Formats: sequence, structure tokens, C-alpha cells
Amino acid sequence: MKIDFEKIGLIASYLAQNTEKPYVTKLFKLFYYIDFVAYATRGASVTSDIYYKLPYGPVPTVIKNEIDLLSMEMILGENCKPQLSKYIALAPDKDKFGKLVLSKSDKDIDLNKKLSLFEANLITVVAKQFRKSGAKELSEQTHKEKPWLLSSVNGPIDYALAKELDIRKIIPAYAGK
Repeated sequence: MKIDFEKIGLIASYLAQNTEKPYVTKLFKLFYYIDFVAYATRGASVTSDIYYKLPYGPVPTVIKNEIDLLSMEMILGENCKPQLSKYIALAPDKDKFGKLVLSKSDKDIDLNKKLSLFEANLITVVAKQFRKSGAKELSEQTHKEKPWLLSSVNGPIDYALAKELDIRKIIPAYAGK
């Protein structure tokens, strides 16, 4: 499994710019939809990350580890430089609901810089579909879908289960299938 942190960083930065209240949990669910819809549609995920069935929904392991390192960067400062720190930062929410993901770019993110047309289109559609969705709402939604239901607690979610997603119901505007 080869993880492209530049690609993940661009996607995370784009999602932070183009969705409301981009909490870490919300980011994880958006990555899940991007990867599993991509897999269902073309047989390959976008990030190559592995997802686990954890209490708040599907969690991408490598992306979560990088986010955890970003949290440590807030504490340790320059001694800790996660690979995503070039693209995103974390900020405590004033209401203390969790950490918000902030884009470090002051310009609109150009997804075509690193992603295929298919990937850029999918990410754009996912961001638009879930722009106003909250982390809790997305977690509850993923808990009703077959990849979640058919996976073992704390175990990996098999990408083959992506074929069980009702993509048109999840993302009505998606024309990739």
C-alpha cells in the first residue's frame, strides 16, 4: 500500500475549504465516501488507506495517524512535523465539540494538480453533497450502510463491500456510476 500524502493533503485542504464545520470526524467520513465510492465505481480507492469499524464510524488508519500527529504538533511544536502539516492544521472549536481542520492555503485548492479528472470530480461532488452535514449526522449515516453493518467491531472494512453502497441514494448528484 503506497500512501500519497501530497494527494491526501490536497484533498483534506479542499474539504476544509469547501465544507462547513470540518471537524476531524467529518473529514474521516468524507474520505470514507470518497474512497468507497471510487472503489465501487472503478475498483480502486483514491487514498489507498485502510478503514476500520470504530465507534463513530469508518476511520482511515493512516489519515487518522497523521491527524493524531497534527494534534501532537500543537503540543510539541517544531519537533513534530507530520506530513500533512504543509496542507492542513487543527484548531480547537470554540464550542469544544472537537478539533476543526483548517486549510493552510489562502487560494482555492486545484485538485487537478495531483488528481485524475475522475477523482477531482468525485471529491467535488462529495464536498458539495455533504457541505452542511455534521459529523454526527455522517457517523449515523455510515452506521446504516452495509460496509459498516457487515464488518466486525474494531476490524477492517473490506473494500469489496463498497459494491453494497447505494451510491445514488448517498450522493444523488453523482454521475460516475
